[in-house]
Amino acid sequence: MPGQPELLLSKPDIAALAKVKRPVVSVWIGRYREGDRPFPTAVRRGAGGREWFRADEIADWLIDRGLGNNTSLREDLALHAALDHSADLSAESMFDGTTALLCLKALLGEQLAEFDPDDLLDEADDLDPDDEFLLSELTALGDELETLARHVDSMADAAYTPAAAFEELMAGRFRRGHADLADSALSRSALRLCAQVCAAMVPDTAVESTVFVDPWDGSDLLVALRGELDESVSVQAATGTESTAAGRLARRRLATHGWHRADGGLGGSSPVMALTQFPSPATLAWTDERILTAIDDLVVQMGPDQRGVIIGPASALIDTLAGRDEEAIRSGLLRTDRLRAAVRLPEGLLLTRPGQAMALWVLGAADPAIKPADRWTVLADLSAGGLDDVAAEALTSDVLAALGTWESVRAHAFRYGAVVKTAEVLASGTLTPPRRPGRAQVRGGQAAGRVLSLVDAVNHARSVEPLRLTVEYRERSTGVLPTAGELSAQSLLRVVPGNRIAERDITSRPDEVGAVPVIGADEVTGAVRLGTRCIDRLTLTRDYPNSRYTEPGDVVFCSSGSFGAIVDEQGSSVVCSPARILRVRRPESSGLVPELIAAHLNSGDGPALCRTPWRQWTIPRVQAGQVRPTRAALAELSRRRREAAALADRLDALTGELTRGIAHGALTPTQMSMKEG
Repeated sequence: MPGQPELLLSKPDIAALAKVKRPVVSVWIGRYREGDRPFPTAVRRGAGGREWFRADEIADWLIDRGLGNNTSLREDLALHAALDHSADLSAESMFDGTTALLCLKALLGEQLAEFDPDDLLDEADDLDPDDEFLLSELTALGDELETLARHVDSMADAAYTPAAAFEELMAGRFRRGHADLADSALSRSALRLCAQVCAAMVPDTAVESTVFVDPWDGSDLLVALRGELDESVSVQAATGTESTAAGRLARRRLATHGWHRADGGLGGSSPVMALTQFPSPATLAWTDERILTAIDDLVVQMGPDQRGVIIGPASALIDTLAGRDEEAIRSGLLRTDRLRAAVRLPEGLLLTRPGQAMALWVLGAADPAIKPADRWTVLADLSAGGLDDVAAEALTSDVLAALGTWESVRAHAFRYGAVVKTAEVLASGTLTPPRRPGRAQVRGGQAAGRVLSLVDAVNHARSVEPLRLTVEYRERSTGVLPTAGELSAQSLLRVVPGNRIAERDITSRPDEVGAVPVIGADEVTGAVRLGTRCIDRLTLTRDYPNSRYTEPGDVVFCSSGSFGAIVDEQGSSVVCSPARILRVRRPESSGLVPELIAAHLNSGDGPALCRTPWRQWTIPRVQAGQVRPTRAALAELSRRRREAAALADRLDALTGELTRGIAHGALTPTQMSMKEG
């Protein structure tokens, strides 16, 4: 077996290996030009005068000097270095061949060094019989195939997986001259937003049956989406079929990340989600008119229940258009009633053109119950702010509301979006939202009056103990309720899944020693009183070792079929799926009161909440100083409700015994005494 060729590093590669900025390497070369430990000498000059250094000498020098921010320099060499390969192979052939070998390694799940070159080509032929993404690139390596295969094994070992090594190569698109890949690259925040919106639009139960479509040789968005989906779920994608270098690379990349190639696509019978970007490697030179034409073609092919997410230039998707042809195409798109949301995004999302504004379109069917003249589009403008996790969560919530019915739109407190009639958008010629009107105000005086009237009513109902409750009010309420998704992004809320426990293990003997209270859908929705059901602690520990217990103050909710939310005041209970836990973090400082949250959710429209992802639910929040008095007031009302429920139980039992005795002729009431107050 021939020896492994040397590994070489360019100056940008050294910076990537050391995890420093590119100019730092030039500073090192100038500062350490002389002395007992000078910077290593370049061993080769390439095209354009690029200097190449021996990778092992660079690693030794960095370690000896204690420079850089990477503690695993030697282990990471294979990820950042280039092989000193035959001059017969171009840099493009080496890149394509390396990505092809990484793809082959991911598909085989084995060390490539265990195969001889002919076997590797046979395996590639079996996996890619039509030569759509893999076979030609490996064949082109010729005598270098075996050497490069061993190098790819080292790369994957250093990165832990072939997919991670592939992404390291893609990260080098800017320093290795891949213009089509670099000029279409979006920022991480933009990729995360698109992937998050797309994932939220597809129910978890439908992911495996959905075909995700990107017709224009993009792969960044689908790779980002794969990270948002459960890694154990099988996913399928339909991409472009052009045999271009960019198209073949996209198919290799997706296969490496576990995407299966789908035969179906737009217009088919399978559920479809389009996820695409402009520009992509195949659409770099496209004008606004051509982009809009392509989107129009995509929309025409979409079935009535198919959806889409598109990110592209705001000049095409949002702004006033200069030409009549572009305006006619976009107006036609709006008249299809498929555009559910249009969002102007902050600048800087297209990495090589930071001044170009981008926009997001969300496609979906209109509410059929609404007359065409009354249909709407949700417009939003984020250009003045950032695109952090909180903003992405809020925008995702707004988008999901836009995809719903008119009732869900009316019930949603939009953070960024404004609901605008499509006819008004057509008339304005732009998709920039109007100024948001102030939200409906709650008159504090009226609310206080209603509260005090109810207190009087309670006290006049011959309560054993008078209720003393006073409130302060403001004439106008302020602020917009945050969503659960926004609070989750701030680590103030967390949803914990329920435990899957067999019904046979749940008993109705809560007084037995070792009984653990059970809270399930029946308790949450009020079908069964809390504390009635339990599970033996020994059974729980033995058969369900990964079970999670509640903590005091956990909000237990169920939105499967029917809706309900309760607060587990004591904790140490076991929640049974489909019920889940909404856990409040730091209530004293966050202003989140579990009892208030449960009451707020229960006061909403239960069927609407069942159809709405929990991240969209609005959550009440009070000032930190009001947490204790709020909890105290709600706890007192809860105590009185429990006492009233206990009295109602006793009255029910009394009524049952009395009526049973009367019905069987055993009792005859003779007198009813009422104590005067």
